[in-house]
Amino acid sequence: MSFIEIKDIHKTFYGKKRAGEETQVLNGVDLNIEKGDIFGIVGFSGAGKSTLARCINRLEEPDSGQIIIDGVDITGLSKKELALRRRKIGMIFQQFNLFESKSVFKNIAYPLMLDGWSKDKINSRVEEILSLIGLEDKRDAYPGQLSGGQKQRVGIGRALANRPDVLLSDEATSALDPQTTLSVLDLLKEINHKLGITILLITHELEAIKYICSNMAVLENGVVTESGSVRSIFQNPNSKTGHIFIDIYSSFRKDDLYGEGDGI
Repeated sequence: MSFIEIKDIHKTFYGKKRAGEETQVLNGVDLNIEKGDIFGIVGFSGAGKSTLARCINRLEEPDSGQIIIDGVDITGLSKKELALRRRKIGMIFQQFNLFESKSVFKNIAYPLMLDGWSKDKINSRVEEILSLIGLEDKRDAYPGQLSGGQKQRVGIGRALANRPDVLLSDEATSALDPQTTLSVLDLLKEINHKLGITILLITHELEAIKYICSNMAVLENGVVTESGSVRSIFQNPNSKTGHIFIDIYSSFRKDDLYGEGDGI
């Protein structure tokens, strides 16, 4: 049995200005993700990637379908049950979503404070996280004093606070320069290796998927058009979107914008 099972998920948004206006974003998404995997989801803007990520932890309510994580149907939980379950689903955002008026320590500690952890346990857990994300010296700094990469590390640290089983990364490196992107991806690989957390990487950056993912899926017009190992899809894409992405990727490679390939 897969650790994450996504079954026939549909989601439609309705216009606020024009009555009857609707946009179907997810049109029956099916996906299976194994425990401990770093799984990539790629697609163009508007394909439904971020909506799917937000449906997984029910920041968006799917219209129909099931999302089962470790045997628990997330879509069937009450608000109280969902609040407890969300502690095990960490999320990293593209724009960091940090509290500008709180220090690095307090940003990471925030979800623990909400859950009523004792001061001693909070201190111990946050210090542990600061060591993991390499920001021990930024403990008392504020977001305005940090680089983009450091801000994202704080976002990752906060997402890890409650020891989640799943980490959702929604375009987490899109606003970062290539060198910083690499360091953040290395951190995610380290977290996956050390903690065994299942990571779902939502991105339009094929380089990121190629660098850290074992398996991937291509999302096109709200449906998964292909999924499998990163190697197999890079070598033989079967969907229109997959072909376009790989063609663009190959063109950049030929122009030596990314350096030498590694045989994939």
